[in-house]
Amino acid sequence: MTDEKPGATPQADDLDADLFDYQLIRQWLGFIARAPKRHPVLASSAFALVMLAAISAAVFIPRKYESTAKLLTNRSSIMSTLGNPYRAQHDADSPTRAAYETVMSRENLQKMIKQTKLIEHWKNGRNGLQKLKDQIFEMAFGKIPEEDWMDIMVGTLEKRLMVSTGDGTVALSVVWPEPQMARRLVETAQQNFLEARHVTETSAIEETIGILEMHISQTQTSIDDALANLQKVIEEKKPGKAPTPVVPRAPRSAKSPAPEVPGAELAQLKFVMRTKQRAIADLEENRKRQLADLRTKLDQEKAIYSMNHPVVVELDQRIEALEKDSPTLVSLKADEEELRKEYERKAGVKDSSAEGAPVPPVRTSPSTLDSVLSSMGPDLVNDPSVQVAQDQLRFSLARYQELLMRVEAARIELDTARAAFKYRFNLVQPAQTPRKPTSPNVLMILVGGFIGAFGMAVFIAVAYDVWRRRLIEPWQVEQALKIPVLAHVEAAALHHL
Repeated sequence: MTDEKPGATPQADDLDADLFDYQLIRQWLGFIARAPKRHPVLASSAFALVMLAAISAAVFIPRKYESTAKLLTNRSSIMSTLGNPYRAQHDADSPTRAAYETVMSRENLQKMIKQTKLIEHWKNGRNGLQKLKDQIFEMAFGKIPEEDWMDIMVGTLEKRLMVSTGDGTVALSVVWPEPQMARRLVETAQQNFLEARHVTETSAIEETIGILEMHISQTQTSIDDALANLQKVIEEKKPGKAPTPVVPRAPRSAKSPAPEVPGAELAQLKFVMRTKQRAIADLEENRKRQLADLRTKLDQEKAIYSMNHPVVVELDQRIEALEKDSPTLVSLKADEEELRKEYERKAGVKDSSAEGAPVPPVRTSPSTLDSVLSSMGPDLVNDPSVQVAQDQLRFSLARYQELLMRVEAARIELDTARAAFKYRFNLVQPAQTPRKPTSPNVLMILVGGFIGAFGMAVFIAVAYDVWRRRLIEPWQVEQALKIPVLAHVEAAALHHL
């Protein structure tokens, strides 16, 4: 008896055995392996061409260098809380808020391009093939305008400049074909970000102070009017005295061709000008501190390296770039100069120094109200018209005192914000000139090229044999004619016969 399973057929094992013809697979593998030996010139040529392409790619593919700077941020809540205990912390106080939008704004990217002279550097740094392509393009379509070059550079920076924010950190990085320019771009982006954040954090407070001081000036005028009205009502109510005529204001001098400018407007102009001067002073102080640190580091490196060493050259370039005014500083100075000229034109004076308080000293105080009331007779204390005039004066004085308190609190907040800014951002990873490119990977290109060249050599040799449709090996004869091969004679043996 045989132990066969129910339903099984005797041909099942044979079908499984014939599913793969391993003998034929071995024959084809041998055929493929021996193909380069049959066509050595063809295989060698294919190998050499692919390997040459890989070597050319490793040599001529543009290198990309990455430079990174990292800032550690801090809210500095201690100083703001001590300066104003009643101030609540908001999300707007976060140092990392809108960092990406600040750096990647088109205005900031254009400033970076102008600061680093990126367009000129890009044109001069292109290789021979790229310059030839540019010349052919200009001959066919004309010279590229500067506006188009600016758009091209802005688009390139948008792709290669990266800004990432983490838990209390701001990282700036750029991938660029030239290592020194990569470092300069990161340093410029870092400097512009800090300056823009400093101006943003202080300008809102300064603008608020200017508005409050303008209202203080207007309130002083209201106090004067209310006091004059009270005195007029008292004079009219006193028995036996004629009403005191209202003294008209002194007419304007005929020599003054310009219309009279209100004091509140002049005070506002003076305060805004002083605000610009403070911001300029802060930025210049910060730049001086950075220059002092770089010069100290340069002296230390000169004691070790020569003047032509890359480290020394890099520090010289950083100092030279930092000595120039940044676009933010240039813009602030231009605004300050325009405000100065406007103030001199409206005030009719040449001395437009913004030092000192922009608001004139108070001309009326609560003691003035007491002195006026003490001069009233007992019969006028309960007079309705007098009481109305008193209430108007008291309201103006109360508003004036409230505005003074708010201005004082805003000034404390401004001084605190200016002092605390130096603690909000700490440079924990300064930008460095990259020494090795991040791409391409030359070793991987060469290894991949070698593997590809070997595969191409084998493929070309096999494809040539298949294309000719010739029977080369004995197993091909057996497979094609279905008859066994009895003997195999080498071509060399036939030649001797």
